[in-house]
Amino acid sequence: MRFRLLGPLTITDEGRRVRLDGNRPRAVLALLLLNANSLVPVDQIIDAVWGDRPPRTVRTQVQGQISVIRRCLRGLPGVEVRTHSTGYLLRADPGGIDVAVFRHLARQGRALAATGRRDAAAEAYRSALRLHIGPPLGDVDAPFAVTEAARLAEERIGVKSELIGLDLADGRHHELIPKLTAMVERHPLHEPLWRHLVVALHRAGRRSEAVSCYRRARMLLRDELGLDPGPELSLAYQALLRAEPPVPAAPPVPAGPAPIDAGRAGAGLAETLLRLDEIERMLRDIRRHLIDGGEPAARLGSATTPPADRLNSDGAAPHPEVAA
Repeated sequence: MRFRLLGPLTITDEGRRVRLDGNRPRAVLALLLLNANSLVPVDQIIDAVWGDRPPRTVRTQVQGQISVIRRCLRGLPGVEVRTHSTGYLLRADPGGIDVAVFRHLARQGRALAATGRRDAAAEAYRSALRLHIGPPLGDVDAPFAVTEAARLAEERIGVKSELIGLDLADGRHHELIPKLTAMVERHPLHEPLWRHLVVALHRAGRRSEAVSCYRRARMLLRDELGLDPGPELSLAYQALLRAEPPVPAAPPVPAGPAPIDAGRAGAGLAETLLRLDEIERMLRDIRRHLIDGGEPAARLGSATTPPADRLNSDGAAPHPEVAA
């Protein structure tokens, strides 16, 4: 990979590390790489790198940073920074920029999953995740880097969640429960992870834990975002309440009192929980209406930022969570 942004910013030329010193040149290059093959206006560069209080000489400084970048990239085939009347454009092969490759593999994985090719989709997702070797833009110090790093991290979690969905479809719920439990602690507002955990616990026969998991997710979403769970998590919860609990096979027992019908008892419990949940929702809406005239909170859809769109070839270690 020639340009890496999914970790510390690095530039390589046929395995040789290309050095670019200085916070500002590195920040400007990172911004141009994130917008590779597109024109980036000078005003956008100023806002992104210098913030809302740039010096009076900022346009001259932008020209200086571009000159530093051009000297650094000189000799890299197919890479150049072009000057336009309103800004700059970095021309480079997207296949050499890890962010572009990550997004391409994510799109490829979704297309394969949509056609039922789960194994191929999972491999595409894993290849994408291996490109993350640390916090995105980890050593770029600029105002835009915080927002962009969060966006790139959210895209990684989205792909990770989609991969987990494929693993669940393959019946790997038992082994996924510890991983999902850890992930919802690190990403408590990422709703698809909660949905996967509810489903995994349900399939593992741990229904009471699944109910508690849903209730915790609902509380977090309401307290932090003021929103109710979205349709996918809600449907997983309704399926949980309506389903009969799995009855494990048991050895023959001596004759005695008639055994309890576990399926009927489970169904009765599910119906009771469902009714209590509906009553709780109705009471909450009434309280809101009486106190402040507020409407019921909007339902939350996917908490992920929709991802936009190679395997590591330079020996970089994957992100710890990817390797998990």
